[in-house]
Amino acid sequence: KQVEATVTVGQQPPVTGVVVRLDDFFVSVRDTTGEYHAFNRGPGVTVVVNDPLAAHHELLDRYTDADMHNLTAYLARLK
Repeated sequence: KQVEATVTVGQQPPVTGVVVRLDDFFVSVRDTTGEYHAFNRGPGVTVVVNDPLAAHHELLDRYTDADMHNLTAYLARLK
C-alpha cells in the first residue's frame, strides 16, 4: 500500500491521491484518474498524510543496536 495524502487549499474541494513528492515546502499527488496535482505548502494549505507503514517507521527509531542483535541471534537460532 502506498502513502496517500489529502490536500485542501482554502475553500477548494480536497484532492486525495498517492504521494509523489512530500517535503516542508511542496506536496504533489497523483489522484485515482492519474492526474498530477502539485501544491506549495504554506498558509491555508492543509495536508493530511495516511502512511500505512508509519508505525513501522517509528519502531526503527525506538529499537537499539542491542535489540536488533538479540532479534537476529534469536532468528539464527531457529534455523
